[in-house]
Amino acid sequence: MHGQISPRDAARLKGYSLATQVAIAVSALSAILLLAAFFWAYSVRQTGLAPDQSTSIGIGILGGVGMIGLVLPSLAGTATFLLWFHKAIANLHRAELSGLRARPLWSVISLFVPIAQLFVPFLAMRELWNRSHGEDEYQSRTAVTTISVWWLCLLTGSFLIAFVLVIASLYVFSPIKLVAPGLLNFMLLVVGIGFQCMAAGCLVVILRRITEAQASLIDGSAIFA
Repeated sequence: MHGQISPRDAARLKGYSLATQVAIAVSALSAILLLAAFFWAYSVRQTGLAPDQSTSIGIGILGGVGMIGLVLPSLAGTATFLLWFHKAIANLHRAELSGLRARPLWSVISLFVPIAQLFVPFLAMRELWNRSHGEDEYQSRTAVTTISVWWLCLLTGSFLIAFVLVIASLYVFSPIKLVAPGLLNFMLLVVGIGFQCMAAGCLVVILRRITEAQASLIDGSAIFA
């Protein structure tokens, strides 16, 4: 590594990393609660009997807590991850490393741009990992297993969940009625969330490893300035 960053830059990156990891943990636990509520409701429905009041309240509370715990931390975690992603790439530019292809703002915006979102963030994250770990510009495209698994799980999980939501939306709001067995939709949803959880686990590793690697970029003289 040929450049340095200030202790403040490193501290901000670590703060964004920790906040994102906390949000991921809370979201994962909430997803488990939500799936438990769905499975409980499905099991009751399979009995063919109307659920009693206590069962209905229990399912409602479990599902409500799971939904709130999933949505709010997910939104917060997304925001802190975007801040982390932008800051981590900006740190490489601040360190004046040569041959950087990823740009902080575009790498973040590309997550929301159709087509570009399928490959730009992945390439930026791979370069971020390699350059943060001391690889030169010619090795910045070297495959990183953790990055590849993270991106594959993220795309697969997002596709499966989106598929189930589209089918449900068409059934409720459209004259087009695509009917699929309830258990099939539930299993696709479970598998999709499972892939998302694996992606989240990989992301925690990525956050920690890159944040730790960039600690070596700190300008020691600035600490005592």
